[in-house]
Amino acid sequence: MTIYITEPDDIDGESVALLRQHGHLVISEEREASLRATEIGALFVRTYTQVDTVYLDRYPAVKFVLRAGVGLDNIDTVECKKRDIVVINAPGANANAVAEYVVGAVIFLLRMFGEQSMSLRAGGWRERVHIGTELKGKTLGLVGCGAIGQLIAHKLSCWELRECIGYDPYLTEEQLRAAGIRKVGLAEIWEQSNIISLHLPLIPETRHSIGAAEFACMKKGTLLVNAARGGIVDESALIIALQNGTLRGAVLDVFEYEPTVPAEFLTLPNVLLTPHIAGYTAEADKEVSLAPVRELLRRIEGQ
Repeated sequence: MTIYITEPDDIDGESVALLRQHGHLVISEEREASLRATEIGALFVRTYTQVDTVYLDRYPAVKFVLRAGVGLDNIDTVECKKRDIVVINAPGANANAVAEYVVGAVIFLLRMFGEQSMSLRAGGWRERVHIGTELKGKTLGLVGCGAIGQLIAHKLSCWELRECIGYDPYLTEEQLRAAGIRKVGLAEIWEQSNIISLHLPLIPETRHSIGAAEFACMKKGTLLVNAARGGIVDESALIIALQNGTLRGAVLDVFEYEPTVPAEFLTLPNVLLTPHIAGYTAEADKEVSLAPVRELLRRIEGQ
């Protein structure tokens, strides 16, 4: 099979070597892809290739789309299904990386490391206005309790939380209880949590599903972590909530129109911004590339 890697700099070399080891032709130059368009049987994409109707029309022989990652919001899965194209991603491959990021983000927010660092750089020293709080006794709210949410609950289980509550319409009370999470509705998440961590996919139903109405229901001083997708939060409403103190702070790893970051976020001292790196560790980077390749080989070669 001829496989076109659209973002070669973001695909781990071991996955490419594995494909070649099994006799597949791997190409990564756009010009060569254009010349071989009718031969390409699989597309191997990362984050910024938009696999839509127009893009698929360029490669009429494609039977597989490999996504080196978990989210599928850059792939038109409905169109792929119409064309009998199998989409293979890497669910769970970066779950540990994201869970560790969230744990670190929670501690960062609670101890006000950002504000303390800015004060120190400005010539200040320890100030009571920037005194932090402890994780012990806090309520953590998880919006989305799949592999990542459950790992976060597990990793924080020894930190003496008051409790971990979670919203997930696809998992039962028993499943969440086994993971150390009490299943609740969204209203309870907003009203009871001291810290809220978002783990939803970006689909039409979740776009801007967290906005002014939801922030208004939260406890004053709530902390927010978004390492899921930027589009699930109304960024304008979030900026207002951070400015007026409805939220005490936020860690944002994702933005609605990446790589553009709203200018207002850059001026807020109570926000930590990172460039979509929650799931981006050396270990996870390798696995998100290898996992779809192994699954492709299993499907076509019984490997």
